[in-house]
Amino acid sequence: GDSMATALATPFYLDMGFSKTEIGLVAKNAGLWPSVIGGLVGGIWMVKLGINRALWVFGVLQWIAILGFAWLAWLGPAPADAGRLAVLAAVIGVEAAGVGLGTTAFVAYMARTTHPAYTATQLALFTSLMAVPRTFINASAGWLVESLGWFDFFMLCAVLAVPGMALLLKVAPWDVRGSGQNG
Repeated sequence: GDSMATALATPFYLDMGFSKTEIGLVAKNAGLWPSVIGGLVGGIWMVKLGINRALWVFGVLQWIAILGFAWLAWLGPAPADAGRLAVLAAVIGVEAAGVGLGTTAFVAYMARTTHPAYTATQLALFTSLMAVPRTFINASAGWLVESLGWFDFFMLCAVLAVPGMALLLKVAPWDVRGSGQNG
């Protein structure tokens, strides 16, 4: 859901009335640092929470970020003033921080599930496989936006994030905290 929500970010921002210059300034600055900070804070926070709980918490934060894009679409196109640019920066910043947090937990989860004798190979395979669904699903994003409009598209992205979160019930149960294969 999160990946598909950002697949057409620049066309979305343009449709919302932002200029390319505003998008460049806001998106790059509001996206880079929250992502880096999210990754660093995610690592520290994950030590306290455990990998499984971090996957849950950070996944919910990423889901909330999708709703931020829906909120921006609901506001609709408007002249870009300082307040509107702040809204754009907040939406992009929350999404980038969520990605930083989520990536930290997901990479830790993949590292934990690899066999020590084959860690490099398995981690490379897992990260490659991680991109396959995203690549195929994102190919339909333009068509979906044309059919649904931006708001409904982002709501669909939020709905599409739910099965991944539900999968955590099986692969990363909340009540398992150990540092071994199960926690």
